[in-house]
Amino acid sequence: MKAFRINQWGQPGQIEDIPQPVPANDEVLVRVHATSINPVDVMSVAGYLKAMQQVPLTPGTDFAGEVISTGANVTHVKVGDAVYGMIPMRGGAFAEYATPKGHELALKPQSLDYGQAAAVPLASLAAWQTLIDFAKVQNGERVLILGAAGNVGSVAVQLAKQNGAYVIACDLPGRENFLLELGADELIDAETEKFEELVKDIDIVANYASADLLERAYSVIKSGGRYATTFGQPDQVAAELRGIRSFGVFTQPTVEHLTRLANMIDANKLKVFVQNTFPLDATQAALDYRLPAGQAGKVVVTVA
Repeated sequence: MKAFRINQWGQPGQIEDIPQPVPANDEVLVRVHATSINPVDVMSVAGYLKAMQQVPLTPGTDFAGEVISTGANVTHVKVGDAVYGMIPMRGGAFAEYATPKGHELALKPQSLDYGQAAAVPLASLAAWQTLIDFAKVQNGERVLILGAAGNVGSVAVQLAKQNGAYVIACDLPGRENFLLELGADELIDAETEKFEELVKDIDIVANYASADLLERAYSVIKSGGRYATTFGQPDQVAAELRGIRSFGVFTQPTVEHLTRLANMIDANKLKVFVQNTFPLDATQAALDYRLPAGQAGKVVVTVA
């Protein structure tokens, strides 16, 4: 099978022919039709995760495709099912075939094609697990989302609005219309404005922009509020001194989460955005691609 391979850390990857994987009892063999680019994939190829990975490596986290066979212990999907999911850390999605664990995939949203479905898993799971599972956003709460127009932030805006929150969206200029279309109630220009000078008594800060914003974020959260991020575990002592709870999510896939997200998408309660598409042979170009100013959405790699 064709796969995008990294043979030396920090060097460009290339397409190689490697043996097709065989699924273990807890795995599923998926014919990958599309995958998408995430920051963790870029970091992996650059060698920033080499303490946890080994070369040669087939990277790739998100995928959407068709079930070819299932391990003996996997019963929730069957041969021929259209599925989607994510493979955390191990990689393997930048290839014609992949072997995710059974709990790492679910039936894909019926309303999406494979390319759109491949844009969903990691970003949407990260938003769900920060905002819904940990922060437990409630109707009427004031939520400040940092990096609101990014792939995780844009899902978080939609989830917060679905739960009745008042959403303050902070991001770089050029994406104002996009954020308003998602339902944001208030906008902050991260380039020219300091959010801590404009808001206070925030119930939840969801930070998908930068770990460097931690102290500034803490300063606007009211006592009893929550801080959620995807940038490692935040300073718990500082949070406790302010009477708030904080948590850093290491995103993990579950069948339940993926199924809930698929149902929301099919019910037109969650929108998916793809900004550009590359073929498998151009995976390195997809990894190197940078969104034009003001643009939003995922970069997708089509496989077959």
